[in-house]
Amino acid sequence: MSSSVSTSTDAEKGIVEEIESHMGKYMSWLYSSPYSRVEDEKEFLRLTSNVPNPFCNFLFRLRFSEEDIESRMEDMMRFFESRSLPTSCWVGPCCGPASLGKHLVSHGFILHKNLESMGMTIDLEALNEDLPVPEGLSVKRVEDDNDMRLYLSPFERGFEFPKDIAAHWGMMDASHGFDASLPRVNYVALINGVPASCTALFKTTKVAGIYCVATAPEMRRKGAATALIVKALRDARDEGLGMGLLQAKAMGASVYRRLGFVDRPCKFDWYTWQPSGAAQQQSGH
Repeated sequence: MSSSVSTSTDAEKGIVEEIESHMGKYMSWLYSSPYSRVEDEKEFLRLTSNVPNPFCNFLFRLRFSEEDIESRMEDMMRFFESRSLPTSCWVGPCCGPASLGKHLVSHGFILHKNLESMGMTIDLEALNEDLPVPEGLSVKRVEDDNDMRLYLSPFERGFEFPKDIAAHWGMMDASHGFDASLPRVNYVALINGVPASCTALFKTTKVAGIYCVATAPEMRRKGAATALIVKALRDARDEGLGMGLLQAKAMGASVYRRLGFVDRPCKFDWYTWQPSGAAQQQSGH
């Protein structure tokens, strides 16, 4: 009995770790571009650009010891302060120590409860494809710069990003090209030819991650994003991948459950920080 419980617990822990690490892999790949920098260290993953917005500079996978956290946080803050770079910090269950959130706040980070998300996974063989499809819907894989412009329309408007922030993400993404062999595939859904929703699929050996799901405000609740995700996950399954994962905010989790996703015991908190004297940057991400 105890062996069975232990095996189950170990398996759940492995899934949680995969959800957290997969996001870091996607973002590291995206930021390996001429417009951004990746610093992948044992204690942290730091992704930066020259764009002074917290949604263009990130900290992931912070793993400091309780003894060293204060000095390591001071080092980290000097880095961003000296460059006047606002930043975001994504804190998941594998980050540490347990007091990490308290230390972030004490160094000026703000916790955004509205951006809190939970990890979810799906067995791609159990994907529910029998869902209504909006009239006039078409789903397109992004294959060139023209398609990328279509993709960026719901990306910008759905996340409520300023145009320069959406353009920066687009430049980073497009710099990798659009070859079918790449681990990232972007999709855009159109309703009667108008860009409605977008998403990015990022593939590792056996896992497909869904990221950057956004829908233009006037296109919401029509089923475009759902149909888009079904298409992306079906493609991943056809390529032999077995598991899909994503991070969902509470308000969107029920949609993913209808597709076959199940909740996992992992929560992700989002913090942002601004340099001294900087105006607060807003985003609906």
